[in-house]
Amino acid sequence: MYEGHAGLQTHGTCDACACSDVECLLPAGVTITKGTCGGPLLDVLAPPGWDGSCWSFPAIKDPEGAIFWGSSRTECQPLAPQVNKQATFAWDRFAMACSTFEKREECINHAEDCDLLAPTGFERCIFSASEVTSCPFDYPEMRRFHGMVEDRSSCSPCHCVPPATSSCHVFFELNEESECNLRSLATTVGYNQGGCLLTSIPLQFASMNAEFRRLDPGTCTPQGGEFLGGFEPTQTTTFCCAHAE
Repeated sequence: MYEGHAGLQTHGTCDACACSDVECLLPAGVTITKGTCGGPLLDVLAPPGWDGSCWSFPAIKDPEGAIFWGSSRTECQPLAPQVNKQATFAWDRFAMACSTFEKREECINHAEDCDLLAPTGFERCIFSASEVTSCPFDYPEMRRFHGMVEDRSSCSPCHCVPPATSSCHVFFELNEESECNLRSLATTVGYNQGGCLLTSIPLQFASMNAEFRRLDPGTCTPQGGEFLGGFEPTQTTTFCCAHAE
């Protein structure tokens, strides 16, 4: 006896993708100019992980101004690059085939009609344990069934779309003394938006400090986590059946 299935249906879902929070970052430094905004120029870098508190550096004498760098933000990252999936399958049709060794009298007597009669609810077919491409003339109706399935489903990788806009406003100060107690030049910068200021007043720049005035970095948009593919039938067999009488 053979048992097989047809009409495979896949049902599946994926867990939702999620993204990390975005954070505003202070400017990574400032550029001191000894002439116009085009130079000569000298970059002063903030320390790693700078929190905006007073940071002193070797005094730069006779500056003409500064090019203030814009603020930045952290990158969007998926909390899990690949999410879990839940997948199940079901068959639309079930088939059972039986062979018989019962000898009919017509066959014993070599009569012309030696075909076996199919029981009620069955069809008379010939069987192949492979996926054939055509059936004989007297058994023209092809039926294909399967014994097993293979899970080829997956979830698409997660990724994050960064915010279209960010408001990371920072008030940045350059000071004449190393203790940040004598402001010389200051301005407010935004996300990736700095600017150049010229002045003839200070004799030197020796320290800097900064603080956030507005924190609204925006929100990352998660994408991905789509259910792809499904179960594929395997162990294909073919029945070629006679027309129902």
